[in-house]
Amino acid sequence: MPDTKAGRERKGRNKLAQLESKLNARERELLGERSEPPEPDRVDSEFLTDPSELEA
Repeated sequence: MPDTKAGRERKGRNKLAQLESKLNARERELLGERSEPPEPDRVDSEFLTDPSELEA
């Protein structure tokens, strides 16, 4: 595949996004924040919403 300017730019954006993601993860780690939201303590039902609310 030929080396094109568009391809190089696309790779550059991808690398920038990867670097930004790594830096954000490192900052969260240093601040003691979790990367994933905490799991809920308990679940009230098997549905996230009340089925009666879905009927319009």
